[in-house]
Amino acid sequence: MVTATKVNAERVYYNFDGKLPPVPMEKEPVLPPPVDEGPKLITDTTLRDGAQDTRIALFPHEARIKYFDLLHRLDNGTGTIYAVEAFIYQKRDAWTIEQLLDRGYEYPKVTTWTRATPKDIKQLVDLSQGRIKETGMLASASDHHIFDKLGHRSKEEAIEKYLQPVETALENDITPRIHLEDCTRADIYGWVIPFMQRALDLSKGRAKFRICDTIGWGIPDPYAALPWGIPRLFTVIKEETGAELEFHGHNDFGLATANSIMAWRYGGTKVNVAFGGLGERTGNTSLEQMIAALIRYRGDPGLDLTALEQMKRLIMKEVTDLPDRAPIIGEVFTTSAGIHQAGVAAQADAPGGLIYLPFEASLFGRDTVELSRVGSLSGAEGLVSLLNRAMEERGSEQRFSGTSRVIKKIYDRIQDEYDGTYDEATNSYSNYRRDFYTQEQIVQMAEELGGIE
Repeated sequence: MVTATKVNAERVYYNFDGKLPPVPMEKEPVLPPPVDEGPKLITDTTLRDGAQDTRIALFPHEARIKYFDLLHRLDNGTGTIYAVEAFIYQKRDAWTIEQLLDRGYEYPKVTTWTRATPKDIKQLVDLSQGRIKETGMLASASDHHIFDKLGHRSKEEAIEKYLQPVETALENDITPRIHLEDCTRADIYGWVIPFMQRALDLSKGRAKFRICDTIGWGIPDPYAALPWGIPRLFTVIKEETGAELEFHGHNDFGLATANSIMAWRYGGTKVNVAFGGLGERTGNTSLEQMIAALIRYRGDPGLDLTALEQMKRLIMKEVTDLPDRAPIIGEVFTTSAGIHQAGVAAQADAPGGLIYLPFEASLFGRDTVELSRVGSLSGAEGLVSLLNRAMEERGSEQRFSGTSRVIKKIYDRIQDEYDGTYDEATNSYSNYRRDFYTQEQIVQMAEELGGIE
């Protein structure tokens, strides 16, 4: 039996004068529920929070629809990509929602985001004509937001304001998904839990909740105290309310993916993501990273992983650049260090499988890639890889090996270029090369040295 808790009238602030927030720790960790506990699903906010990325002036209208189509392809009928959310306010938003609904996809479901006002819910009802069955609604949770941002006179007043759109949604048969903004700075026992209990009571258990780590303060450590510790936060809220919980993480400390995984492990049903980690400041939890985490923890439910490469191309072409070192979707299948190149060269015939790659590039729809780049730390294996690829492209049967004399000559010439010119008088080097060699340059060098038949 869940005991109703009272609202703490006192304000609770976490003010560290702009310095890095410390991590308060408890003496004992919280333990996760059994590993087979419940479904683990993904919701997508690329078209909403992802579009708020400061590199993006506008997420093009048509690109939104193409992205939704690819998200549907990624889900591949599994229901794993449970929903996508969009705004409702501008003409382009209304057009987008109409297009998404007209697709008729079962998954991802089309949901929306609204402010905590009955007016917004009524606008949604007029827009969707009963076709949207769930909406997110903002409910700023921390005292930083309740008082300093929104200017509420009390925590009780905030609850009353937030419950009004919940009631309006229920009257129109729309499931309220309440977004507890800035929950990792909130008064958990003194406001979050009492508010959730009242919302659950009002909705007869229908309300869902999104736990938002709005400024990325969350910590994945099971020893971390409330409200920072994501394992403890989900454990406490789940025990006190029994509600369906979703996590929305930001990556300010590089912990969005780790926190999202912990939210799953400690009782959360869903995690909210954006492709490529798009979003404000350092962005949201990355869709592709959570896809990989889901498969590693639970197995592949049947997703079409090749859609991720198409998503990347769409975003890069129509929306914004993405980091080329991004996990899963970045240019991460290339090596320049000699010892790594040796491992890559050996792994094709290795009985143990891959040596210096975490997975095959083709797994996520990547085309064949050149695994070796020739730079200052490259070894003979990288040269062999580039030259043999060039020979294949020419239709030549000639092949090089690490013992080829021309490889040694090319290697020495390259290292001389990277060393540069030594000036004994000043004990310094100058005129040294600073960029990579291209395949064409390596081939030309081999021709000049008489190494190509």
